[in-house]
Amino acid sequence: MSTRQLMGRRQFLMVSSACAVATAVAGPKLFASERRASPRALATGFVRLGETAVMAANDIVAGDGGFIGRGARVSISGASGASADPSARRAVEILTHFSYLDGATRKTAPFRAWGCSRVTGCQGNPVSFTVPVDEVQQIEFSVETERGRPTAAATRREVMSGDAPESVALPLTLSLQNGLKLVRGFYVIVPLYDNDAEPRWSSYELKQVDGRWALHDRNGNVAPFEHFVLRIDYAS
Repeated sequence: MSTRQLMGRRQFLMVSSACAVATAVAGPKLFASERRASPRALATGFVRLGETAVMAANDIVAGDGGFIGRGARVSISGASGASADPSARRAVEILTHFSYLDGATRKTAPFRAWGCSRVTGCQGNPVSFTVPVDEVQQIEFSVETERGRPTAAATRREVMSGDAPESVALPLTLSLQNGLKLVRGFYVIVPLYDNDAEPRWSSYELKQVDGRWALHDRNGNVAPFEHFVLRIDYAS
């Protein structure tokens, strides 16, 4: 005798109805996440002081111990290569994380080094500040990116359609020891999205125009992707 049980019509309708509700709730969110992938990484280029040729920051062999006892002077002029439409821009903030001791516990405090509104655009002058290097022998940054419609508060329709603002913070650490090395020079930071490939650094050179450092191609045009240039030197 078979132990197989058949599902009655009433039970089938109840289960189908429950599945439809679950799909209506979860489906748009899942599909939206597929349509709108988050930024996945930061590509980092490097230019030595007094030069214009760009190389991958990964190719820096060793950190510069000269920062110990002097600290680092960091200068940021803002974003280049972004769309003229503020709502189409994606990088909205650069934070520097200062390390300090709270009793016996080491903590970090974020400092908003640069910010941009996706409603009104980017304003402000280039900023410079000093970061101590002695204790942790590294500098920590994070680049906050935002996708979706730039509104103060997301509506239910925007959440369901995948148009609600979505923020992601991408970390960047420059160290005297491990990972990307901390040396004197210019660091070019590029957020990578979706299927973006790392820029072909050798195709660009670093130039300063109207007080702003930016990547330029061989025809003198600014690189067509969002990027930041950080100038890092000894603080003293």
